Amino acid sequence: MKNDFRHFCLVSLFSVDEIATVELVDNDLSENQVLRAEQLLQNTKANIDTIFNVLEENSLNWSVERIGKAEKTSLILGISEIMLNLTPFKVIVSEWTKLTDKHASSDGAKFVNAILDNISKNHEFT
Repeated sequence: MKNDFRHFCLVSLFSVDEIATVELVDNDLSENQVLRAEQLLQNTKANIDTIFNVLEENSLNWSVERIGKAEKTSLILGISEIMLNLTPFKVIVSEWTKLTDKHASSDGAKFVNAILDNISKNHEFT
């Protein structure tokens, strides 16, 4: 998982306070994985307002401010990846859930899974 573009995007975004300043951290990714990571981070930057609106609409009665940083980072990037529509949604939900479980908690992973699953099934991006 360490050489997965999602892991590096998570670490990169988690380590900054402002989304506009996020850049891919040192990595040992393949060329294709670097391209996917850059694509995901650029899409996230370009659509951050939409992503936060979708997150607020789907956060299961939680204010976005109360969501832990690891969970929120996974949700932001997961929503962004769903918007890209390049990978089956079940894979996206599963991968971000696994990453959250690794970097946060089992309960956080369940929370991320529920929100991303709901968004992937019920939200249309244009």
